[in-house]
Amino acid sequence: MSLKHVYNSSDGLVVKSLQGAIALNPSLRLHQASKSVYVSPHSLQAKVSVVSGGGAGHEPAHASYTGYGMLAASVSGEIFASPSANQILSMIRLAAYAGEDTHPRRNIITDRSAIHIPHRKDVLVITNNYTGDRLNFGLAIEKARAEGIRVESVVVTDDVSLLHSESTGLVGPRGLAGNILVCKILGALAERGSSLENLKRAGDTVVSQLASIGVGLEHCHIPGNVNSSGATMGEAECEVGLGLHNEPGVRRMEMRDSLKLIDEMIGKILRSRGVVDGGRDSFVQEGDITVLFVNNLGGMSQLEMGAIMTDILARLALSDIHPLRIYSSSFMTSLNAPGFSISLLNVSAVHRAPRSPAIHQPIDILGLLDDPTDAHSWIGLRCFWPSDGRRDSSGHNRATEKVLDLMSFSGGISKAQDEKPSVETTYWHQADVSPVRVKEGIISACKAVLREEALLTEYDTIVGDGDCGTTFSRGAKAILSAIDKEQLEISKSSPGQLVHRIGEILEDNMGGTIGALFAIFFTAWSSAIKRMIHPSSSFVSSIHFLDTLSDALASLAHHTPAKPGDRTIMDALYPLCNTPVLSPSIGKGEVGSRSPRVSTDYLDGNLVAEACRRAHEGALSTKGMKPKLGRAVYVESKEGLELPPDPGAWGIAVLAQGFWDGFCERAKEDL
Repeated sequence: MSLKHVYNSSDGLVVKSLQGAIALNPSLRLHQASKSVYVSPHSLQAKVSVVSGGGAGHEPAHASYTGYGMLAASVSGEIFASPSANQILSMIRLAAYAGEDTHPRRNIITDRSAIHIPHRKDVLVITNNYTGDRLNFGLAIEKARAEGIRVESVVVTDDVSLLHSESTGLVGPRGLAGNILVCKILGALAERGSSLENLKRAGDTVVSQLASIGVGLEHCHIPGNVNSSGATMGEAECEVGLGLHNEPGVRRMEMRDSLKLIDEMIGKILRSRGVVDGGRDSFVQEGDITVLFVNNLGGMSQLEMGAIMTDILARLALSDIHPLRIYSSSFMTSLNAPGFSISLLNVSAVHRAPRSPAIHQPIDILGLLDDPTDAHSWIGLRCFWPSDGRRDSSGHNRATEKVLDLMSFSGGISKAQDEKPSVETTYWHQADVSPVRVKEGIISACKAVLREEALLTEYDTIVGDGDCGTTFSRGAKAILSAIDKEQLEISKSSPGQLVHRIGEILEDNMGGTIGALFAIFFTAWSSAIKRMIHPSSSFVSSIHFLDTLSDALASLAHHTPAKPGDRTIMDALYPLCNTPVLSPSIGKGEVGSRSPRVSTDYLDGNLVAEACRRAHEGALSTKGMKPKLGRAVYVESKEGLELPPDPGAWGIAVLAQGFWDGFCERAKEDL
């Protein structure tokens, strides 16, 4: 939780936020004095205006859920404080009367004396079950009724964390993010022309089959407050049942296991109505249709929210529950609180509920959720949902792999072609190079990088974002795993195939800038090897393997401006790939970078050792070097602090030397 804010005071902040919200929807108006946002003109289809509101700090609720097909009006108090009864009454009046005379389908009235009070709409008020809201909304409703406005209310009580607690016996469960789900369903039902009585019954029925529970990793912080809550949590603690206003939850627990946390939350929801015969949780019966609604309280990363969704669905599947609609967003926040809530709506139970004689059809919950709305913060996919809530992941994966296999075949790299015997696949034998030595070299390179992971991370923490060690480690572990699982078989691959496969593994596992550089380099290197090892070659052993490195480096240079002296991976890669060799046409002692080799050995020991030495020197040369590319450019160097070697360049040097050490060590064992 951050204690820093752009606005260091909450004075005037709520009105500014409401002004920003209506700027996103031209059909919205703001009555600043009452902090009411309303739709103008009114919907022509709706007979009833559905409204809601509460304290600020829960944005985008409720101003950003105001729009055709959802709320006709909303009202906001100050941060975590209920709006006054007078504010709420103004909102109800605006929802009942405002906007009809300026509807684009009617003539605009210019003579003010001709303006009359437009036809009055009925109003349905949705509020969460908090004492301040109940009292202020209740008083406003009574005042509106005294003015002749027909008003009903639906109170959301979806929190199950304290459901069986003695402390909630009189006040009942609190309202949580399920409020927004109720607003969408009833707003859409109103847009279909439903009556006030039907909306009231539908709302109460939906709330009765809605269960929510939240968890907080820490309390939120209010702009301008020195400390919003004196009760901070431990580093490994979370609070199950945390409310929307920093109020305590049902209990604190160790946050060691995310699956255990989600299991407890889902368990409380499913057991919220007790158990039935056989010990089955009674909230959802076998075969029931459900809707899952996951709310970010404001401070959770989208990365974690995606993972949380996956774990929630997996836990529900264990109870044979497969939601037919799934929603996840920051629907109703608690400022910047790091936490989330889970809501489950039992659609089948809503359908089973007794209906009045006037209602012949069950409430079309899924259809109402899918109905369009202009409320700009409602997020929900309206189509493509499977009819039973189940996704055939294995079938999807097979279809995906089939498409990719077909694409690979059309690109000329099908498995059949790879396995076809050729000069390439018999290269190791003809070149008199032991695939076992190559394998040991690769393993040695990976282990060398893993030993240096902490050092690479230390270097990158000083000059970058600290992920270099992890990035190299992921690549090394993936290669070792592929070898162990026989997914990377050196003896059955030609050099080009081997390098291509290594590039694919690194691309899939390393990530980041270095991962992309490696993938480009190995792909280009593979192509260079395939060009040199031609089926017409009679003397395969004369192919100079190291020549292909400079070709790969040249291809890489087309995709990055980095060059030696820029303090990047290129400071080690360039000398590794461009080791000068003796040219027979020039004579001993003269240097040429791309001349034919004197040696006819597949891997000339002196040349490889020299290449490794030069890569090491290149990496060392970056120590203290001023960066010109990458994130290090944005890091201000502290006075008196000498920058360590570039972590990427150091990783290249470690890989090269590790490979050669392993290759040579195996050679000694073979002698």
